[in-house]
Amino acid sequence: MTSCKTLCRFATPVALACASLAAQAQTQPQTSAPAKLDQVQVSGIRSAIESAIGLKRNADSIIEAISAEDLGKLPDTSIAESLARLPGLAAQRVNGTTQAISIRGMAPGFGVTLLNGREMVSGGSDRSVEFDQFPAELLSGATVYKTPDAALGTQGLSGTVNMRTVRPLDFKGRQGNVNARMEASSNSEQIPGLSNKGKRLSASYIDQSADRKFGFAVGVAHLDSPEQQQHYSNWWFANTARTDIYDPAANGCDPDCGIPGLARDAVSLQAFEATAFATTQVRNGLMSVLEYKPSDSAHTVLDLYHSTFRKTFEGREFQGGMSVWAGSSYRNPVYADHGGDKVVVGGAIDNIDGKVLSRANTRRDRISAVGLNHEQKLGYGWTAVGDLSWSRANRDESTAEMYAGPGRPSGFTSTDISMTGFSHFVPSVDWADPTLVSLQGYWGQMGESRVFRVRDDLKSARLTARKSLDWGALQQLDFGVNYVQRSKDYSALKYAYDLKSGANSLAFPTGILKSPATLGFGSLPSVANFFVGDLLATGLFSSRLDDLSSAPDRQWAVREKVLTAFGRLDLDFDIGVPVHGNVGLQVVRSRQRGLGLAWIEEDEATVPVSGGKSRTDVLPSLNLAADLGAGTTLRFALARVLARPNMEDMRAGVSGIARSTTGQGLWSAAGGNPRLDPWRADALDLSLEKYFDKHSYVSLAAFRKNLKSTVYAQKIAWDFTGYPDPLKGDSRYPIRSYAGQLDTVANGNGGHVQGAELTVSLDATRLTPLLDGFGAMLSQSNTRSNIHQNNDLDNPLEGLSGTVRSLIFYYEKNGFEARIAQRYRSRYMASVRNIWGDIGYTTIEPERIADLQLGYNFEAGPLKGLSINFEVNNLTDEPYQNRMTVDSNSGKVPGVFYPGVYERYGRQYLLGVNYKF
Repeated sequence: MTSCKTLCRFATPVALACASLAAQAQTQPQTSAPAKLDQVQVSGIRSAIESAIGLKRNADSIIEAISAEDLGKLPDTSIAESLARLPGLAAQRVNGTTQAISIRGMAPGFGVTLLNGREMVSGGSDRSVEFDQFPAELLSGATVYKTPDAALGTQGLSGTVNMRTVRPLDFKGRQGNVNARMEASSNSEQIPGLSNKGKRLSASYIDQSADRKFGFAVGVAHLDSPEQQQHYSNWWFANTARTDIYDPAANGCDPDCGIPGLARDAVSLQAFEATAFATTQVRNGLMSVLEYKPSDSAHTVLDLYHSTFRKTFEGREFQGGMSVWAGSSYRNPVYADHGGDKVVVGGAIDNIDGKVLSRANTRRDRISAVGLNHEQKLGYGWTAVGDLSWSRANRDESTAEMYAGPGRPSGFTSTDISMTGFSHFVPSVDWADPTLVSLQGYWGQMGESRVFRVRDDLKSARLTARKSLDWGALQQLDFGVNYVQRSKDYSALKYAYDLKSGANSLAFPTGILKSPATLGFGSLPSVANFFVGDLLATGLFSSRLDDLSSAPDRQWAVREKVLTAFGRLDLDFDIGVPVHGNVGLQVVRSRQRGLGLAWIEEDEATVPVSGGKSRTDVLPSLNLAADLGAGTTLRFALARVLARPNMEDMRAGVSGIARSTTGQGLWSAAGGNPRLDPWRADALDLSLEKYFDKHSYVSLAAFRKNLKSTVYAQKIAWDFTGYPDPLKGDSRYPIRSYAGQLDTVANGNGGHVQGAELTVSLDATRLTPLLDGFGAMLSQSNTRSNIHQNNDLDNPLEGLSGTVRSLIFYYEKNGFEARIAQRYRSRYMASVRNIWGDIGYTTIEPERIADLQLGYNFEAGPLKGLSINFEVNNLTDEPYQNRMTVDSNSGKVPGVFYPGVYERYGRQYLLGVNYKF
């Protein structure tokens, strides 16, 4: 247990549990035979833990698992929250919702998500699944493969998540479950009339025929969940008085570009936004399983899954520009030290560039998946398995905004600019006064909308042959082929709104203004409250297609065909200690084709372009687990793994096409790269696991992934054959060559990702009978990498958090259940999508997300099967924060982080009942 004690120093709670179990282990007799586990019937939290630990202990690969004792009993809103508490996994919140999962310090795109062993589509622009689309009530659990299994058709570089639905014939009899929960947010209505209350309903039913040859399961889940979000964002900080950075002549300043009233060595906030969002999420999920087993030699399963997700939000936003270019000036400024920089944190500001925005967003997602699996025993130890599946994701999303502003100059009578939370601004005018504020045009438009459409379609076919061998160390052979055909289409269009009258301003039409919205968290007591839809319904506005030059980045398609031949040998032998595992090989032949548009600046038009590549990858894998006795297992794994490129990066579209009129006439452009190769790595894993009973174990794992191929932004040589000539065949400049340079993302040399993971699961009864019913699950992961996002030394690898920690404490006895959990994730860089649909990178500050669950189960009497539950999610109202650096390093100290986005979502309260029959 020495290695356990060493890593335990990183976390006091983990250390205490680790030390306790180590002491227990030292007092137990050491024998070579596996420890006999107590046969005690348990249910609820302990049953789910027992099942998950059993899966982990008996697996050949290094895995983590979550399990529910009954359909509908996973404890979280979506499968994402459950996954985020597993060792080595971390979640990313998107607008307060746990949506994306990172495995072992790598971004979500490095992993693969399966449903019942089949790759799933996504509604986003990349491959990573948005886990909030999958209700926890419809899943029986999930397995995370941290090391490859060659028999899995599709696998990721960081790991593979396989979500599971039930198998009806695994149940002893009929079972049903009905659940209803009321929901409320601790944040009050951010926009008058948009509720902060919702509900969640689910029901499931499992049954079998009398002869147990046929079984079926069906589950439905409905979510109507509110989000009341307070959003604040600093746009940029700078010391614009520095003439070495902001040239006065070029910027129209005299004698410098510093803001009047400020010290010339001070960094100041240049612009910000404060927004109140009210969001409604409505999700309906349906799961059905039909299982037929007429004999021991034939087994057929049909899986159906369908979900619809509608998310609508309204936002009321204030934007304030306080730069020299806005004509702003300060009175009585207040300064403070921030990381060695002198920064403005208060004062009065005259002549701001202020405006109010009304935002509206509607997103509709539909995900459907069908899978048919038939297993047939052929005799003589042979089994054949055929599997067909299809899944599709559709997303239709629209965003819209309209603007309002004052008819005269305004400012702030006082400001309190925070480096840690919401900043506060006291306006000099009433921003809800219709005699002062009217509809205004900005950026050449009265408003705009953006329409996004995503279609992701995946078909797969799989044939597997299995032969029981029992040839010494060789126990079983699995081999076969897996074919996947995938197509993703993405489109983002912008429309600008103008007044049909041609004017650039308009008083609010009668009936448009509602009760003022408050941005009190930013000390803005009230702002004009109006709905975009109401304005458009007046018929006063026209729309036009705009921003056509962005088409190469925002209209594209990718086609993939992947054929995988695989083989796996299951091993079981003795080298002084029993060893089991497998050795496998995958040969992956893939063809990819990117489709897109090339923007021709001279014609202000686009033409279609395409490109692609074929390649073959050979992926060997080895998983070994040695039983050292006394419940101790040592695991070793070695594999070649890959992650296919981000599909958005594989687009063929380009812009800025140019051809030199001198020298060799080289071409140039910027855009996607349909010839991208995958990320590739050689992975090494070690894990030492000590099992004390069905609910208690300690695991210490280490891993290293040596990247052989990466992807980052760079300029590469490119053949422009087939691309439109930007000089239109001008006879003065004949085409001498189609060679040139493309500014894109391309493959490069690798680095490494490595880390260590410690997990402790403890049934506290092992410490003393007085703690009967109590238990804990604790884990910590530490990860490091020398890879930098886009090869920028200032940026870490996307998704990499140096420390990820999960703490779960529970109690279950005599019908009472309680669980409190916290997950921690240190600072990391993440990709986020802005309102225009474009990907950018941001540094997200550390988060500690805590949840509480309390319940009582009636175990006898007329109410048997009924349970009452109370939950609080985001118990401490943990803010979402990201950071940025000062513009152009215009501060005194390079690399100092300044606050960017600061958001609070409030606590989420749920009270409900569950009835099992």
